Amino acid sequence: MNKERYLLGWALIILLITLPSVAAETLYRWTDASGTARYGYQPPLGIQAVPAAEVQRELMRREPPVSCPELEIEHLHLINKEISRVKAMPAGLGLDYELTPAAKRELILDLLAHRAALITGRSALDFHSSKNYEFDHLRAQYEQEKTRLLETLEDQESMLRAQRIQIERERRRAEAALHLLHRPLPVLVW
Repeated sequence: MNKERYLLGWALIILLITLPSVAAETLYRWTDASGTARYGYQPPLGIQAVPAAEVQRELMRREPPVSCPELEIEHLHLINKEISRVKAMPAGLGLDYELTPAAKRELILDLLAHRAALITGRSALDFHSSKNYEFDHLRAQYEQEKTRLLETLEDQESMLRAQRIQIERERRRAEAALHLLHRPLPVLVW
């Protein structure tokens, strides 16, 4: 409901700013056959249209949507549970860790922002740090580095397998040569 008010308000502001010559005319709102709300200065014939200003005033008069305390409590419980789970995760650098210490801290801060938004009724963006884009960039760098290290390990493992196979071949050749050397020589009779 709040989102509809917000979008309607911005749509009206944009229309009034971008169409100054038309602003003096009346903007109407109507619902088309598919159930979609439409706006225009000349509604189609046979359609019941209402001036958009009246629709906006009506939306502003309405009380905020009913909140559900049970769902809010459940949501807070889930956020707290997730914060505890993230705090318990080991963080570090390297392949054994999914989170760096900085990423873990940012994830906890993000969850706290959602918790604060739920409690206050404000947007979670109001509680986010301005460095959120840096967190996304650092996470992407971490994922790239992790992928590169895994590819390097796979390359080294395949190189080691090839070397083991070569060593095994050389060992078998050496055993065959030793076997030939220790074999008794045949006695030749004239």
